[in-house]
Amino acid sequence: MGRRPGVGITVLLLCSALLSGCTVPADNSKPQRSTSAAEADIAKTPGVTARIGRAYDGTTPYLSVNMEVSEEFTGDEAALLDNVLAQVWSQDEYAPEKYVTLGVSGAGRTADTTSAALAGLGLRSMKYAGSAVGLRGADLVARYGKWPGSVPTPSAVPKVGQELVQGTSRAGN
Repeated sequence: MGRRPGVGITVLLLCSALLSGCTVPADNSKPQRSTSAAEADIAKTPGVTARIGRAYDGTTPYLSVNMEVSEEFTGDEAALLDNVLAQVWSQDEYAPEKYVTLGVSGAGRTADTTSAALAGLGLRSMKYAGSAVGLRGADLVARYGKWPGSVPTPSAVPKVGQELVQGTSRAGN
C-alpha cells in the first residue's frame, strides 16, 4: 500500500480553511444586569438605598447587600425586603455562591427586626455580624428561582403593593 501524494496536503489545507473560519465567541463575562441597575431600581422606593457587592469570609466568596432605610419609607417591611432580594437576585454581576448577607440600617432596624420580616416571607436567617443577617442561597433559590432571576416588577414580587413603589413621605402627612 503506497501513500497517495497530496492527501496529507489536502487534509492540512482543509483543516487550515476550517480553522481560519472559526471565530472566537463573544465575551459573555459582561453582566446582562449589573448591580448598579438593581441598586437604581431599589432606590425608586422612597427612603431606601442599597449597595450590592462581593465580599469574602476568609476565602469563601458571598454576596453582601447593605440597605439604608430612612423615615421616608412608610411601607411594609417584609414587602420591602422581598422586593430588594428579588432585585438583588436579578443582577448577574456577582454570584451569590452559598449565602447572602443582608444588613439593614435605619431607625429601629436590627438583625432581629430583619429576621422577623424575612420569616414572614418564609426565609430563614441567622445573625451574621452587627445588624446583618445571613441567608442561605438554597432558600433564596426556593423563593426567587434559579440565579440570576428575571428582573422583578412590583406585580411580580409577592406581597409588594403600589404603596411600596410609590411610597409616601411622612412630611406630607
